[in-house]
Amino acid sequence: MSARLRAAGALLGALALAGCSSSAPGEGGGSPAPATVRPSVTTTPEQSLGLSYVALGDSFTAAPGVGQPTGPAACFRTDANYPHLLAERLGLDLADVSCAGATSRDLHAPQPLVGVPAQLAAVTSRTELVTLSIGANDGGLFAALASQCVGLGQLGQERRARSCVGDERFAEDRLRSELAELSRETVRSVRVIRKRAPRAELVVVGYPQLVPARGTCEALPLDPDEVPFVHEVNSRVAAAVKDGARTARVAYIDMWSASEGHDACAPQPWVAGLRPVGPGAPLHPYAAHQVAVADALAALVS
Repeated sequence: MSARLRAAGALLGALALAGCSSSAPGEGGGSPAPATVRPSVTTTPEQSLGLSYVALGDSFTAAPGVGQPTGPAACFRTDANYPHLLAERLGLDLADVSCAGATSRDLHAPQPLVGVPAQLAAVTSRTELVTLSIGANDGGLFAALASQCVGLGQLGQERRARSCVGDERFAEDRLRSELAELSRETVRSVRVIRKRAPRAELVVVGYPQLVPARGTCEALPLDPDEVPFVHEVNSRVAAAVKDGARTARVAYIDMWSASEGHDACAPQPWVAGLRPVGPGAPLHPYAAHQVAVADALAALVS
């Protein structure tokens, strides 16, 4: 941990002595936290230490629909995502370049169809903190899972009769190969970030649980036979990113474990189903998830 990040932690500790809490209002109820949720421990401009923080990631970092839009419209990035929450709490100088649909490739090259630069362009030798959460879109995996298994593109239509289970797109050999590549890509991304920002604290943030291990609900009108398969693929994506972080010997936020009991059908969901019941996008995080990530990051880097 850098000396400046330790100093930020000391400042947070002093503020906490005043009786502040980082828990989000409304988290104890049965509905997702509203888009206005903010940590109650904040820093004023006078307290800001100005640490340089770069947030790299896809839509699970951008948090579409959770807050007010910020940045390029096509990225669906909002100001209530965890990078903004963390920056507000620690008084960081934030460069949030997360973008919906981003893949590991888009770290290194401009993102097709969106027109934004390579995300790594924001990381420099002066960067002091980097968070990375990317990979579920690699190879079109998440899009295929959402469209073929969950039927995101079939809202309001009669669902197809054929299940995605056993579909060629999800053949075991192909899945195993793609997930192994995702793990390797995470390692490569970490190495490039370390080369660009050798002084920076680097944290990989994992993916949460989207659906329950079994069963459905009104927010997730799926064929019950498909839910265990979607859950399994979701878990393997999260495990591949975790494996890459472990291989690269970098800090990792395990949101798969943290989100246990907070899937789209849970009483207190951290992610939306096909039919969001609060601010957010289908199959994407609610504000409660973003607050949970910010809490975990603050505890780790403070």
